[in-house]
Amino acid sequence: MSVTYKITYEHRDGNETRSEEVLLQSDTEPTQDEIYDAVRRDTARLSSPKPGTTAVAGFSVIAVVPVP
Repeated sequence: MSVTYKITYEHRDGNETRSEEVLLQSDTEPTQDEIYDAVRRDTARLSSPKPGTTAVAGFSVIAVVPVP
């Protein structure tokens, strides 16, 4: 049975630290690689200063929790 997980992460946007959330569906508890891949895909939606790059240089995962 597939479970939806909410991933909360922070990243720098200029001089600000911003918090974002992304949802991930998985049949098992997600691995660190799966979590990081989901966050990387989510950061791709953020505006990019140059074509082919993201505006996010790095991120920190704050929490991963199942959504009831």
